[in-house]
Amino acid sequence: MSQQGVSDQDLIYDWNSTEKHTTLAPGKDVLFMDETLRDGIQSPSVVDPSIEDKIRFVELSADLGIHHIDIGLPGAGPRAVEDCTTLAKLVRDNNLDIKICCAARTHVNDVQAIIDISQDVGIEIEVMAFIGSSPIRAYAENWDLEKKLKLSADAIDLAVKNNLPVTYVTEDTTRSKPSVLDAMFRNAIDHGAHRLCLCDTVGHVTPDGVRNLIKFTRHLINGMGRPEVGIDWHGHNDRGLGVVNSIFAIEFGADRIHGTALGLGERVGNAALDQILVNLKLLGELDD
Repeated sequence: MSQQGVSDQDLIYDWNSTEKHTTLAPGKDVLFMDETLRDGIQSPSVVDPSIEDKIRFVELSADLGIHHIDIGLPGAGPRAVEDCTTLAKLVRDNNLDIKICCAARTHVNDVQAIIDISQDVGIEIEVMAFIGSSPIRAYAENWDLEKKLKLSADAIDLAVKNNLPVTYVTEDTTRSKPSVLDAMFRNAIDHGAHRLCLCDTVGHVTPDGVRNLIKFTRHLINGMGRPEVGIDWHGHNDRGLGVVNSIFAIEFGADRIHGTALGLGERVGNAALDQILVNLKLLGELDD
């Protein structure tokens, strides 16, 4: 009740609830991944934080109840390996309630760097193996589909052989041809990927595109007889739709959502994870 016996309902008429469409499936568990320490600091306008700041950020993410955090790309060089190792030990030694992931190009050297850290620290690290899938990425990289399938298979095989879970990340998914995605997704699942990450890498997609792409992906997964394979959504904010697309992605069937703190990231940024969580709370879709 507000002051003088006036209720909130007396003061505010909520058009959002008169005919509600945005909702999670009953009983659906949605996971959240923080990409701030990887994709967020990839922007040329952002300074790579000190290891002390990275440690504090991981601690805060765990305190907030974020399920997964990408702690970096060890294949980038010695400093990245050192920082990722330190953060992995932090999670291990303090028994933090957050799972860690590392990014990797679909190259065996990048995957091996993650394997080495995992074995050194003694905890599981999820491999986020990424490769471009759109025609413009293929043109820029001068890679044909067969080469991408081979690179993907070799990288995934190495991680799986070493008992690490793999999420297969197709960059620029939202501008990729269905026939190419079909081949790449099937190849990844056949070689042991346990999740597919759909990326709106340049913030191209609208809610209609989110629905169409997730529907296509779920039909493919189910058609392979692999309904346990999860779907990640990774959005950017070039059209100002990063947050709303992430919320629609949950409604349309994604079960893990990526974002960064305050929407940090290259160009105009990633989907802001803090805003996603606040909006889901206001929609009544998150518990306290």
